[in-house]
Amino acid sequence: MKRFFTLVLAFSAIIGANADDKVITLDLTKSTTALSFNSENGSWTGTFDDDKKSINSQCFSFVHSSMGDYDTWWGFTASNSADNQRQTDNLKFQYSNMAVGGIVLNEDGTVKTDEFGAVVTSAEVPYLVAYYSPYMAARPVDMAFADGKSYDAVGMYVNLNTYTYYSLIYGAAPARAFTNGDKLTLTIHGVAPDESEKTVEVDLSAYTNGDLTINRGWKYVDLTSLGTVNELYFTMKSTDAGSWGDNTPEYFCLDKLMVKEPSSSGIQSTVTDKTRIAYDRASSTVTISGAEFAMVCDITGARLMSGEVSSFDLSNLPAGVYIIKAGNNSLKITK
Repeated sequence: MKRFFTLVLAFSAIIGANADDKVITLDLTKSTTALSFNSENGSWTGTFDDDKKSINSQCFSFVHSSMGDYDTWWGFTASNSADNQRQTDNLKFQYSNMAVGGIVLNEDGTVKTDEFGAVVTSAEVPYLVAYYSPYMAARPVDMAFADGKSYDAVGMYVNLNTYTYYSLIYGAAPARAFTNGDKLTLTIHGVAPDESEKTVEVDLSAYTNGDLTINRGWKYVDLTSLGTVNELYFTMKSTDAGSWGDNTPEYFCLDKLMVKEPSSSGIQSTVTDKTRIAYDRASSTVTISGAEFAMVCDITGARLMSGEVSSFDLSNLPAGVYIIKAGNNSLKITK
């Protein structure tokens, strides 16, 4: 027996969050990254453009990576597909979700629901598709804030990609159909300003006691337990795994990520000197003033560049999240 859940809502959390005018809700119609879409499969036309390193909207910056010569991408891309049918060419149609579109917002910025409390979706509303490929990067599915600030995590909606959804039911080599005891889990990692982490786990599908529970609609995930964060990254785990890692195609869809201004200013409150760090995304250049020494580190803390310099050229670094440290100050950026 298959059990389909089309909606999981924590009404008090959602209503409370949206009623707060300090909450920032992801709305890709406000994206500062140009988003146009393929008319056949709904994919963002920049998906295989190696010069496109992120998708930016409001304060959010989602890492996007690709190798266009090999028709390969990982991290985040965008879609406006409303087709949730099973396809024979999974890779060509890997950009859709089971809820037939992105989530519609009311004029006041709150999530729109119908008379039954289900979120309203539309093909006119773009959403994010994420592909977790741990062989390509330490944190292949990553998001940092474009303004370098920290925010309090509130919540977000997740959904299954159609490729993954039908693979769980029917299999898609090398993946097999789920059987008793199988589970597909999404873990959201919240990175605090001091680089400590908290996590929230979401079961996207689980086969228990002969029943396959599988998420078909947009599912609300409460992220308040993550506290103040300056980065979110996402990992996936399937019980269908082999010697080369998980067999299940590890995609998920994301929409309406919500954060709010923190009650405390996080890392910025520790700055006591006159050090200033700025990042120009267009030129991939970091400028530093007021510090004798600065460094660029990757997300693991490994030093990539350092010196008594006033600027760093990051153009040769791959897409990802980096930490710039100078004096008593630091800035997390998405390239």
